[in-house]
Amino acid sequence: MNRSPGPAGFLGLLMLCVSACGATCGTQPAGKPASESIKHLQYMEASTGLPHTQMWKSHIAFADVNGDGFPDLGAVTRLADGPWIFAGDGKGNWTPAAEGLPRETFCGGGMGFGDINRDGKIDVAIACHCTGVSVYSGDGHGHWEKVPGAPKTQSEDIAVGDFDHDGCLDLALATTNGGMQALKGDCKGGFSDSSRGLPQPEWGYSVVMADMDGDGNLDIVAAYSAGPRVWLGDGKGNWRDASDGLPTPSAHGFYWGIAVGDVNGDGKLDLATGALMPGAEVFVQEAGPNGPKWRAANDGLITMNAVGVALGDLNNDGHMDLVVTGKADTQNLGGVHGVFPFLGDGTGHWALLKDSGLPQTGRERPWGVGLADIDRDGILDIGVAYGDVLSRASVPGSKQQRGLFGALEVWRGRGALPNH
Repeated sequence: MNRSPGPAGFLGLLMLCVSACGATCGTQPAGKPASESIKHLQYMEASTGLPHTQMWKSHIAFADVNGDGFPDLGAVTRLADGPWIFAGDGKGNWTPAAEGLPRETFCGGGMGFGDINRDGKIDVAIACHCTGVSVYSGDGHGHWEKVPGAPKTQSEDIAVGDFDHDGCLDLALATTNGGMQALKGDCKGGFSDSSRGLPQPEWGYSVVMADMDGDGNLDIVAAYSAGPRVWLGDGKGNWRDASDGLPTPSAHGFYWGIAVGDVNGDGKLDLATGALMPGAEVFVQEAGPNGPKWRAANDGLITMNAVGVALGDLNNDGHMDLVVTGKADTQNLGGVHGVFPFLGDGTGHWALLKDSGLPQTGRERPWGVGLADIDRDGILDIGVAYGDVLSRASVPGSKQQRGLFGALEVWRGRGALPNH
């Protein structure tokens, strides 16, 4: 059977970025009007200076950390030398901007960017599922200083936003063994628990904060062990479940990625999630008796092992599109993973973009995927983190190379506008 993103105080600093599977921006821009939609959308790799070694079991985070107007990229290694931030020059070249970040063994995780200490410069909160959470203040030039007071909660992903309207950025955590957690910030790097109403058992893989019900308060959306979930915030640090209609598989741990965006153009945020089976799934928001109710909108999506997901208007036709990392070859391991862009029509129907230039096989296992306009040409570009114990050279039927393999890749979108 064919299966056929918060308050302006911190979002204003991050409007260059659109990321998912641990998004730093809770909502995605709708793109240009349909009359300016892109024809013949293609992608070319723009990864000069990014590492093509080490295992990057990481979500992708984009933000302009140095104030030059171009998005920069953050990711976390696994069993290697910790978190890294790379400054982009708008031309597909990247240089390390990570002085002061720890050079010690991390286990993978995610990042969230925002002005945590209110000094006008971007700071970073880092999640690791071994070492816990850490916060570093930035100086706007790629130098970072650790801020004491962050919890040591082991976490797979982290989201940054002001959920209690006090002007201080707060955190949402997808923890390794403590469920979902929310932490109030004090603008100095200190955080206190504010998780009432969130599930404490089990674990989460990815998390974003966005105002899902339009009440002006940030909510928490996550790929939780029990399935994709939404918890509505009351603006005071309390939460209630609003997941009616979302899947609850009997076996836990199938869902990895999460992203939010207005898929059908009704002004309400919808969600996408990546599952090991049956693959990527999209759920549009409808009115329920006690809040949002979710309806599947998956026509055109293919059966696959999906991990990361991102929502954004790739072809500028005014409709949300979906980018999925994973593999369509569900029978083999190794270098059979890739990146799959699906164009949306605004009604919940999807079409795989063929001959896009993106690799749909030949890569290590991908994890996070993020969207950002790295060159400010009006077309969203794609960043992906890969990491596996099997190299991308391990093809079906050959001797598999084992070790720690991976890369960070960015792909620039290109296309022609009408009458150009």
